[in-house]
Amino acid sequence: MRKHLLLALTVALLLPAAAAAFENQIGFGIHYWTALDDLEDEGFDESGTSIYGAWRLGTPGPLAFEVDLEYFDDSFAGADGSAFSPQVYVLLGGFVYGGVGVGVTFADLPDGSDVSDPFWAARLGLSIPLFVRVRLDLNANYQADSFANLGDASSDSITLGAALRFKLD
Repeated sequence: MRKHLLLALTVALLLPAAAAAFENQIGFGIHYWTALDDLEDEGFDESGTSIYGAWRLGTPGPLAFEVDLEYFDDSFAGADGSAFSPQVYVLLGGFVYGGVGVGVTFADLPDGSDVSDPFWAARLGLSIPLFVRVRLDLNANYQADSFANLGDASSDSITLGAALRFKLD
C-alpha cells in the first residue's frame, strides 16, 4: 500500500513537468488526392481533395506522434456520400520529417461495409516556421494495404498535403 501511495505521489508531482516538456500543436489542412505524375499533365483536380484536422504531440527530441481526421465530401473510393478517415502517425525529424502511420475509412462503402480494412501510410514532409507559434506543413503521402507494401511507392501513387499548424503551449 505504501509503495502505491509513493508511486502515485511521484507521478502526480512529475506529471506537470513531463507534460510541459511536450509540444502540442493543432493544425488544419488540405490533402490533394492527385498523383504527382498527374500534376504535370492535368494540374490540381478539385474533386481529388479532402480536408483534415491534426493534433501533433512532439517529444523533447525528434520524435512526434500525430492524430489526423480526414474528411472526404463525396464518393471517395467509391463510397456513397461523405467519408471520414482517422489516422495515427509516428514521426521522426524536425524541419524535415518522415514517418509511418495507420488508418481506416468510415463510409458507406461499395461492398456494403461501413469501415475499410486498415491501411498503412508513409509521410515525408517539411515543417516550415512562419511565425513563433505557426508552422506550414508540406507533405508527400503514400498509402498501402500492408506495411510491407510501403516500400513500393512510385510517383503515380504519391499524393500531396499542406497544413497550418499552431503551437498550443
